[in-house]
Amino acid sequence: MLINRKIFSVIIILLFSIGAFSQVTRNLNTAAHCHYLSEDEKQMIFEINLVRSQPQTYLNLIQPYLKKAEAELEIYGPGEVRYSIETTYKQQNGKLSVHKIDTQTYYRYEEEVAAIKSLIQDLENLQPLSILQPDEGIYIAAKKHGKDQDRHDWKLGHYGSDHSTPMERIVRYAPSMKTGNENIAGRFPEASPREIVILLLIDSGIAGYGHRYNILNPQWTHVACYSGGLHNGMYRWLQEFGEMRK
Repeated sequence: MLINRKIFSVIIILLFSIGAFSQVTRNLNTAAHCHYLSEDEKQMIFEINLVRSQPQTYLNLIQPYLKKAEAELEIYGPGEVRYSIETTYKQQNGKLSVHKIDTQTYYRYEEEVAAIKSLIQDLENLQPLSILQPDEGIYIAAKKHGKDQDRHDWKLGHYGSDHSTPMERIVRYAPSMKTGNENIAGRFPEASPREIVILLLIDSGIAGYGHRYNILNPQWTHVACYSGGLHNGMYRWLQEFGEMRK
């Protein structure tokens, strides 16, 4: 009977753990019933909510990336020189003009290790953030910009062919939002939503890790993700974030 009681206790604990995990999954899967999203787009929103709500737990997914990056640094050394170009614009009288171009030089493998260590430190110190809700208006803004990018070979960056900024597009199609921002990712070969989110969290070679801090921005209340699919050999993604008016 003692053995049976132990087995019964283990079963109860296991069932409780499964139930708790299922509840967490439901809470984070805020886009589960959004008909306008693909399954990959829903999964990306879940992944963003996972890292925002459980940053320390998410470290378990990042550690293998650090191990791999450190091994490559050991084998190949700092790596080849790469360049990251960041262009900022100013808008006057409805027209965009280049305000500043920043070029960052870095070594491939050295920067990858530094970026991952920086991410680990950020997640270790991060308090849980709000779970983001999906918004169809924000999704429309993302999809329209994605289609616009298709027509221009994805050379527009964050500025539309009509000179619109991410914030302007989000507020235009989701008027309940007061501000917003955008991440763009490209990857070959095809990557899962989780791999894209981790790619943007690491943000290797990007000055200031802007994509990372967009995902981890505490002011956001809503989100949408758009899978642009394959274009000229690259799989494209858009992440759009919004803050609702109070």
